[in-house]
Amino acid sequence: MRAMDLQTIVKVTGAKILSQKETHFAGIGTDTRAQLQGQLFIALKGEAFDAHNFLDKAVESGAAGLMVHEENAHTEKLQDKATILLVPDTLKALQKLGNWARHESSARIVGITGSNGKTTTKEFTAALVGSAMDVHYNKGSFNNHWGVPFTLLQLPPKKDVAIIEMGMNHAGEITELVHIAEPDVVVCTMVGRAHMEFFGTIEKVAEAKEEIYEASGDQTVRIYNLDNTQTHNMYVKAREKFPKARILTFSSEDPRADVHLMISSMNMNEISIKGSIGGEAGTARVQVFGAQNLTNLMAAASVGLAVGMTPAQVWAGLPACKTNWGRNQLVHLKSGAQMIFDAYNANPDSMKALIDNMKLLTVPGRKVGVFGQMRELGSASANLHEELGTWVGQAGFDKVYFIGDDAEAFAKGLNSTGYKNLALIEKDYKDSSGQDLAGFLKAGDIAVVKASRGTKLERFVFPCEPLDFAEKQ
Repeated sequence: MRAMDLQTIVKVTGAKILSQKETHFAGIGTDTRAQLQGQLFIALKGEAFDAHNFLDKAVESGAAGLMVHEENAHTEKLQDKATILLVPDTLKALQKLGNWARHESSARIVGITGSNGKTTTKEFTAALVGSAMDVHYNKGSFNNHWGVPFTLLQLPPKKDVAIIEMGMNHAGEITELVHIAEPDVVVCTMVGRAHMEFFGTIEKVAEAKEEIYEASGDQTVRIYNLDNTQTHNMYVKAREKFPKARILTFSSEDPRADVHLMISSMNMNEISIKGSIGGEAGTARVQVFGAQNLTNLMAAASVGLAVGMTPAQVWAGLPACKTNWGRNQLVHLKSGAQMIFDAYNANPDSMKALIDNMKLLTVPGRKVGVFGQMRELGSASANLHEELGTWVGQAGFDKVYFIGDDAEAFAKGLNSTGYKNLALIEKDYKDSSGQDLAGFLKAGDIAVVKASRGTKLERFVFPCEPLDFAEKQ
């Protein structure tokens, strides 16, 4: 975390000093559950919380200063214990400090968004670029209006590259994040049917994602996915709209792209790829599962070129890419069966991609599908879960589980395919559901587990006695 002095904080945020106990701070903190020793605690307020109610706890946790946007009984009694700063809006102040930190570092800033794959692409990019350069990035999904500035505030002055994930579920949010981070390189991995509850159509989703290009400066390197209809349309417009910008492309279909990769073979443990990067032909083996990760690998490789890596360095860095918790994670079970645990996020397009991968996969035993509710689909939710049921019914699973509010719609879709194998479909998870799966799986079987994070499908994993799986921290 970057140390800051009081004078700089006041200059950047326009804060009014209510009390001055300390003038130097070890960094910025926003969570009273974390160690705040010597830090300036910024009291954020959201729809479901208000950190102004926990100022006492912040000081008890070691905070040397407090930034608030309202005075209350807590600020009055704490004036002799901590420096207290008053601003009109603590979130805006945090964002201003994040932008200040961005300009205090020599790092090139990379902004990544997309309906699917943005977190995985961030992790892949950090590993690939990190094989040749000094990289900063935040683990996890610190991708919103407070996570992005917080990531920037952790950026050391001397780094080669900083990788910033940018998420959204409403129009205008990406623009705000771009203005905070002012990225030197931007990429939208793809546009799919995510956040339909808020946007209604995929075209509206695309407009919101396109903000990462529209809000960036002329000198920003823009990277486009030519395989996705929506991002390809963005590329066509960009060639006319940003004539001075450097533009890079990636594609598994178009060999003219700057990064053109194809899968030559795939198994449970790795994919083998071939193609060209920056005009240099090559091959690589990457220990990740699923053809959908090819898009993420191509995006990461394109970022590598954009920040100055040679094609040879990019090829050499590809094997460093690994998936993280809940993202196509391979889990070995005591029974000798295996799981592909991909339950950190889900939307119809990512579900379809994983099911298609399972169709292609040859396994010694049986295939089991464990699926759960997809969130943020709005009025289309029932129809999309019925569609999911039809995909699952045609995928050749020996047994199917589903947990979620749209269980009835899923069952309707599954039954419409003439599916005759075993199925356990329920609105709510029961301990007996996980025990049923544990009793069914045998050596050589493979189970795929996928849903939105809120469904908590890891509850299916633990009864199966995983050998290499832990609770999400």
